[in-house]
Amino acid sequence: MGRDSWRARQQEIAREQRKRVHPAWRGVGCLLLVVLAVGGYLFSNWFLINNAYYGWIYLPPEILRPAFAPWLPAGALVSLSVGFIFLIFAYLFLSIAYSIAFPAKRGEFDVPPLRRERRKKN
Repeated sequence: MGRDSWRARQQEIAREQRKRVHPAWRGVGCLLLVVLAVGGYLFSNWFLINNAYYGWIYLPPEILRPAFAPWLPAGALVSLSVGFIFLIFAYLFLSIAYSIAFPAKRGEFDVPPLRRERRKKN
């Protein structure tokens, strides 16, 4: 039992090392989060300025200056909301692009897809 359990433990350690993400990718993820948040804020400011000029969407004054938060600047809540929506859609787009560029590979415990037999016509 001693030799086989040692070998199993070594294989488990090697498997765990392969699963770990390189620490540099954490920095890339943090940088991506910051860039998307700044992009969302800039997009929301652009949207508010152009919406006031072109009038794409009617924004009532109650939304721009809410009664429950008179200390906020005009359009701050709308800017945060539009920035958050931009952040969600930008992350969705990046996730879809990444999944197309680098499809998921089967691991050692994944089962290959089943082969279906064609039905014979009577």
